[in-house]
Amino acid sequence: MKSVLITGSSGFIGKHLKNELVKKGIRVVSFDRKNGLDLTNPRDFVDLPKTDVVFHLGAVSGYKDSNADIALAYKVNLLGTVNVLEYCKKVGAKMMFPSTYVYKKPHTEYKKETDSTGTSTHYAHTKLLGEEVCQFYSRVFKVDSLIMRTSNVYGNSQDPKYIVPVIIDHVINNKPLTLTKPDIERTYINVVDVVEAYIKLAKAKTKPGDVYNVAASRPTSLDNLVKLIGELSSKEPQIEYSGQSRPNDIDVNRFDVSKIKKMIDWEPKIGLREGLKKYIETLS
Repeated sequence: MKSVLITGSSGFIGKHLKNELVKKGIRVVSFDRKNGLDLTNPRDFVDLPKTDVVFHLGAVSGYKDSNADIALAYKVNLLGTVNVLEYCKKVGAKMMFPSTYVYKKPHTEYKKETDSTGTSTHYAHTKLLGEEVCQFYSRVFKVDSLIMRTSNVYGNSQDPKYIVPVIIDHVINNKPLTLTKPDIERTYINVVDVVEAYIKLAKAKTKPGDVYNVAASRPTSLDNLVKLIGELSSKEPQIEYSGQSRPNDIDVNRFDVSKIKKMIDWEPKIGLREGLKKYIETLS
């Protein structure tokens, strides 16, 4: 891997990934709307240089943004993925496609990549459709695609709209906050660990169209996350819970990560306590 294209290169994961690849001496081609490039416009891919790997991070991301403009979420996340796959087909690049939790009930199980899929939110569904398109291109056009079902990423310089920075901001600044339900669980993983996994998977000889969970091994409840942030910041959280889940959202996501451990000998190095501590320290 000597050169890569990163879509969404100025986003949270994109910036961390770009920095790490540059450190490794890998040439990075940035593709981002901040540079006037549009994932949904195939003409914007015509003059791109040839690269070995594409990390397709550009997307309408998350529950809130996808629900705010549903049509745009499907357009960007599906048509944009098709355009990236067409580029990969043209230049022979490996397609690295970050997905999300797309598994059917019961969500209390630790899901393997072979478990049945089934989505209930627009964001997860756009990602599942993107997975299907990647596998179609691998099957029909022999594009080397890899799907990475990634758990909830957090870390330094994350957009303040996401749950970890929202809670940290309210706790350290003694601001009241109302959340959904204290027993909602998410599997949090530090962006540094995600970047390492993505790069190792890109270099690995994986099966075209294959799927890997990229996640921590255990989930954390919302209540425990709040308490941990309060402890690390030496503050008393002013948090209340409505007792209501977000419409159509799931309350639990759990990942079986045995496949990725076996394939590339990877597991997260940064525990949640350590990762949150470092994050909070950067804000002081």
